[in-house]
Amino acid sequence: MNTTVKRWSQQLEARIVDRQDSTSSLLLVQVTLPILLLLFALQWGGIHDDGVRALYDPVWLLPSLWFQGVLIVWLMGMGVLAWQRRHVSDRMPWLVQMSAVPAVLGVVVLALAHGIKDSPMTMVMLEQLVFARALFSLQQLRWAFLLSLMAVVLAEVGTAQHWAAYAPLLAAPIYPGGALLPWWAWWVRVVFSAAALPLSGVMFFLAATLHRHRHELETLVRTDMLTGLANRREFMTRLEREAHRQARSGRPLSVVLFDVDHFKRVNDTWGHPVGDEVLAKVGEILRFHTREQVDTAARYGGEEFVLLLPETDLTGAQHVAEKISARLREHAFTVDGQTFTVTQSVGIAQVVEGDTGWALKVADRNLYQAKRAGRDRIVASMAFAEELGHA
Repeated sequence: MNTTVKRWSQQLEARIVDRQDSTSSLLLVQVTLPILLLLFALQWGGIHDDGVRALYDPVWLLPSLWFQGVLIVWLMGMGVLAWQRRHVSDRMPWLVQMSAVPAVLGVVVLALAHGIKDSPMTMVMLEQLVFARALFSLQQLRWAFLLSLMAVVLAEVGTAQHWAAYAPLLAAPIYPGGALLPWWAWWVRVVFSAAALPLSGVMFFLAATLHRHRHELETLVRTDMLTGLANRREFMTRLEREAHRQARSGRPLSVVLFDVDHFKRVNDTWGHPVGDEVLAKVGEILRFHTREQVDTAARYGGEEFVLLLPETDLTGAQHVAEKISARLREHAFTVDGQTFTVTQSVGIAQVVEGDTGWALKVADRNLYQAKRAGRDRIVASMAFAEELGHA
């Protein structure tokens, strides 16, 4: 059961996010038909009782049923067309308009016919507008919304000027100021529940979808797409946070810079897609050798990577760097039947007194010392403030 609900929710979310004309039209028809069928069934069943029949205006009673019947059949036809084209991603403005305009305007007209000030039809109308807006852009809904607004305005003006009756379908408003008649008491509860429950569900669903996509967007902003590691911006944010923590606690904190040796040669020899494969593999190795929710592994730029290791002194940082370098050195990349390996140079600095900016400079200096010494080496030191004349 949970699997079915989850799969249905994922399909609904995909339709809302992708906004493919055919599937969006299909979904709008699917959510509109139940309420229309319910309204039709209530009215059709009720009028077979003389007492209930007297509650409706005889002039509009049968035309209203015909209107609802034609609307239901039309939307069913649009649903069939949309179903047949559900796998087609092409734009179908004709299908959108032929589905959205009748679905939205039809519900608005029925709401006006029952009265929108003292009946749950206001909830039905709001539900329809929310569903439609979730599935289509405002540009696509311009005619549906414009015609619906015109209908509401004309009804209000007509009522105010006594050109038209309020709730013309009814002999008298549902709520005349006293106790509801038994039929209306039951009808109101059924229609309100049929509108309020789906509307509440879709509002919670849309809120959850928005929250998840906001989280995904925030993750994209913080993540390097190629390697899956934190990007430089996210690393600098965490570095500043850890700097304050280290300055207060005095606990060890180390910064490790990695640079893939002769990376340009890899790109020139094997091509940039293979170069990307190398970088992705480095990212995978870094993730494997770091502590989740403790350490930070990031792509610092190009073929440079960086580790932020809280609660890790210089010796511990060297040990981590050695394992990472050994793992990369042992990995064989294969291209067109040929294999090659890569190495990396490493510079390490342990932060002193929370000065992470200086530690980064020392780690960078150590990295270039490792490169000048022949590459595939690790150079590490404490980032004391007095080094190189730093004040």
